[in-house]
Amino acid sequence: MKTMPPPDDVLAFEAVARCGSLTAAAEALGCTKSMVSLRLKALERQLGAVLVLRTTRRLALTEAGQRLLPHAQALRHSLLQMQPAVDTASCEVEGPISISTTSSMSTLLAPLLVALAQQHPGLQLRLEVNNRVQDPLADVLDFCLRSRKVYDESLVARSVGWVEEALYAAPAYLAAQGWPQHPDELAGHRLLGDEQQAQQRLYRGSEMVTVAMPPPLLYSETYLVNHQLACAGLGITALPDFLVAGDVAAGRLQRVLPQWHCDHWPVFLIFPYRQPLPRKYQVFLDFVLPRLRALLQPSAPLAAG
Repeated sequence: MKTMPPPDDVLAFEAVARCGSLTAAAEALGCTKSMVSLRLKALERQLGAVLVLRTTRRLALTEAGQRLLPHAQALRHSLLQMQPAVDTASCEVEGPISISTTSSMSTLLAPLLVALAQQHPGLQLRLEVNNRVQDPLADVLDFCLRSRKVYDESLVARSVGWVEEALYAAPAYLAAQGWPQHPDELAGHRLLGDEQQAQQRLYRGSEMVTVAMPPPLLYSETYLVNHQLACAGLGITALPDFLVAGDVAAGRLQRVLPQWHCDHWPVFLIFPYRQPLPRKYQVFLDFVLPRLRALLQPSAPLAAG
């Protein structure tokens, strides 16, 4: 099987055919006449055919050269279009951007993507909601909004903020069942949590208390379902602050044991690109990052070390 001829040899042949002489081809390519001659001979040797007939006074293409010429011209045209194509992709704010995040954090990200799409209608934004850790490269994603760990040091990670988890319940539930004043009193309440969750840790400054979690009457593995159950007045549950901010402001939920909080963790926007970033990705970062940071806590709350 013959190997592919080097592009420089094909371009030398195309320049000779276009310019009509080795001297003019060398000037067009910015090299010496001897270099053009060497490349032309190498191409003829590899293809096993004479491409150009040369005399002291004129130059003509053979039949093989005439058949090769359209392909050589297409190669030159394609290479000429390469830089503008890259420049266009790097400068224009249009085209696809794929983002992945968890079901709960999608409630933060989705409204921002709608606003970004309104400002830049040429963008094709795709939000993938998935609660498993995803690799931007392996899963063909441009950005991942994830919490706790980055997992891969080769990726770029921009710090977005911190999430604090605390206990919340509906005012109707607390009015009927009473307000717990200490974590020990939670044992007498209906706690909504995960089937696998045997205990709940609560922090107040440097103090930590572990509360046993009795089997709940209703449980779920996702924040979104527990959020709905708590709003319906079915019990007390641990929820992240960003998810309940609107409900607390509207009076649908109230924080239980407000001096105590549960877990807390950092949030990162992860992506595989380094400088220089294509224009559309830089626009995405400039729009999304400050808005996400405004919605999340800037630093970790104090807790037991």
